[in-house]
Amino acid sequence: MSFNIEIGLNAIASYRRMNYEIWYALAEFVDNSTQSYANNKDALETAYEREGETLEVRITYERQGNDPVLRIVDNAMGMDYAELEHALKIANPPAINTGRCRYGMGMKTSSCWIGNRWSIATKKLGDTREYTVEVDVKRIEGGDPTLDTKTIDGLSPDEHYTRIEIRDHNREFKGRTIGKIKDFLKSMYRVDFRQNTLDLWYNDELLSWEEFESKLRRNRAGEPYKREFMFDIEGKIAHGWAGVLDKGARADTGFSILHADRVVKGWPDAWRPERIFGQNRNDLLNQRLLGEIHLEDFEVTHTKDNIQWYGDEEELFEKKLAQEISDLINIARTPWKDQEDGRRPSEGEIDLAISGLRDELMSPEMVDKISIEVLPPEEAIRESLSRIAEPVKAGRAADIQATVGDLKVWVYVVSTDIGPYDPYVVCEAGSDGKIIVIINMQHPHVSQISGEQGIMNYFRHCVYDAVAEWQAQKLRSKLDSNTIKMLKDSLLRVSLLIEQHATASEEATAE
Repeated sequence: MSFNIEIGLNAIASYRRMNYEIWYALAEFVDNSTQSYANNKDALETAYEREGETLEVRITYERQGNDPVLRIVDNAMGMDYAELEHALKIANPPAINTGRCRYGMGMKTSSCWIGNRWSIATKKLGDTREYTVEVDVKRIEGGDPTLDTKTIDGLSPDEHYTRIEIRDHNREFKGRTIGKIKDFLKSMYRVDFRQNTLDLWYNDELLSWEEFESKLRRNRAGEPYKREFMFDIEGKIAHGWAGVLDKGARADTGFSILHADRVVKGWPDAWRPERIFGQNRNDLLNQRLLGEIHLEDFEVTHTKDNIQWYGDEEELFEKKLAQEISDLINIARTPWKDQEDGRRPSEGEIDLAISGLRDELMSPEMVDKISIEVLPPEEAIRESLSRIAEPVKAGRAADIQATVGDLKVWVYVVSTDIGPYDPYVVCEAGSDGKIIVIINMQHPHVSQISGEQGIMNYFRHCVYDAVAEWQAQKLRSKLDSNTIKMLKDSLLRVSLLIEQHATASEEATAE
């Protein structure tokens, strides 16, 4: 006995639940346009020369009341009826499936992920007809797979375009998402921009890519610390370049992985292989090393947001890459005499901080704060802190539960159920060898902290104050401020020791 596998019509509705990012969804449409250009380059170049144009893709997002509309318009080859019918069949690979369009999924999955109603209108160069198809995802989910086609005849054979409109959106484009969309698209199509084969617009902005070449460190001969490489992993070729930034900027470092000359994983969310970069470190290497890697012989995920590694390919690749660029890795790790560690503040920043703190210390508000003559009784302070701590401990899990030898440190980072007038930190140290640290993220001081490193240092000081006090209390019956400072000083050196030990371990592994 046997039977055929069947996929129900409601499978199309599941696309809206895919784990997708909006920039990768939009890239599917740009991939179709650029692949259309690549497949029909000679005919399109002739048309562009006549028209004074180049390949152009315009992405427009407009809010129209409660019904925003997303449009993607290109002047690529366009499609005739047979090609349009083929393109709308799910998982039906294109006739040429060795470039950016491989699986026959992209346009359909992206459109359904973004919205529940979408249409495609297309006119092929040399044809005289425009074809329009409207897709209603909810109607298809309900069991009606019919896609009616509207035809407009008698058009000029010189016209060529595809227009996609998506409505009834499942998610909105707003705030920081808009900036991230533009950053990712700039990065993804950097090769097209280099070759001057694509004008990509987001609303009224023409996107472009800024190269890193001018930011690289140079040797005494004026040559950049940049080197190309090529190697194979079980017969699959990898090639690209690696370089070292002159001025460290962690946001710019890591590797961009390209497939079919399109970034699938890269800036501003670059690939950082752990064998080379370690795990969540911010050392000189993580501040300086960057590059591009082309992996044409490898497969990409069906959402084209990463490489689909098989077996131990990724491990072998990381090891080989580390060997190929070991000289640049060592250069990136080396402090330079003409520069301080890029993570340290500049002289100008130090001067500004001194000036700001001086003004703060001399302010009338500071005078008021240090002129307090009466303190609440110690027991009243303890009760007040306990009223804050008990609901936090009872109502949520600790964000950090660390065991350090015989000491347990539980840290709560609290943004609700605690207010701006409550203490910036509440600490409890019990006789059971357990420290509770509750950090108040509603405190006004938090708004003055900038960036990941700034907030991490703030957390460090909150926690290490509590640990140092616990150490001093344990070692001496009387709490002495100088003893606490000495103990905290040693705790603040832990992150540097971790960095040094990790570097030494990696160098030993490489040998």
